[in-house]
Amino acid sequence: MTCDNIPFKELAVIIPTYNEKDNVLLLLAKLQKALAGVEWEAIVVDDNSPDGTWQVVTQAARGDSRVRLIRRIGRKGLSSACIEGMLSSSADYLAVIDADLQHDETVLSTMLSLLKKGSLDVVVGSRYVDGGGMDAWPESRVRASRLATNFSKAVTGLLIQDPMSGFFMLRRGYFEGCAAALNGRGFKILLDLLMSSAVPPRFKEVPYKFRLRQHGESKLTMKVVLDYFLLVIQKGIQRKMSAQRG
Repeated sequence: MTCDNIPFKELAVIIPTYNEKDNVLLLLAKLQKALAGVEWEAIVVDDNSPDGTWQVVTQAARGDSRVRLIRRIGRKGLSSACIEGMLSSSADYLAVIDADLQHDETVLSTMLSLLKKGSLDVVVGSRYVDGGGMDAWPESRVRASRLATNFSKAVTGLLIQDPMSGFFMLRRGYFEGCAAALNGRGFKILLDLLMSSAVPPRFKEVPYKFRLRQHGESKLTMKVVLDYFLLVIQKGIQRKMSAQRG
């Protein structure tokens, strides 16, 4: 226990939201079950959703001290929302999960156990390692995701099977070490985190099944796709320049 009898939170789960009022309470309920026995907090970072997501979360926070809301006005973007949420917490471990219920929250306990062993910086929920998958997704969507993944590996040299994953957990120390170098643009924060470290990240991928969205609309647009490719190119160039200087 810390001062004022406020329990220390071992894990902060960052949930970036925009128009997810029909999903976010369901996710919070799932986290309660998945993280039983863990001192955790959920930090919902909402970009002033016009559907009132922030109002739903405000009400939930009044009944559960583990739930916190950051309502952003005049600022948008998943990556910057994740960074802001991480910076607002003092937890030793930081996770990111989408509010749309497509990620398997039960994998969070596995991620935490792996990080607590001390030999890893980041644990990634992966659709593309043995045991993972994109059940019921259209083949065209799967092919597009694979293409983007292969492009990332070719440009950055980073040997990760699912660099576009939005579901992962990392040590606070690792985040603090690369926070100042983060780009913060777009929707693919994981690649930014892995490529912004001064030392090669120690990471492991664990499988999960990517679910179909049940409520709301996908945030995938051409701008999101363009931002991803620009980030890959930028980080790839930075890595090559660093290697030449070294």
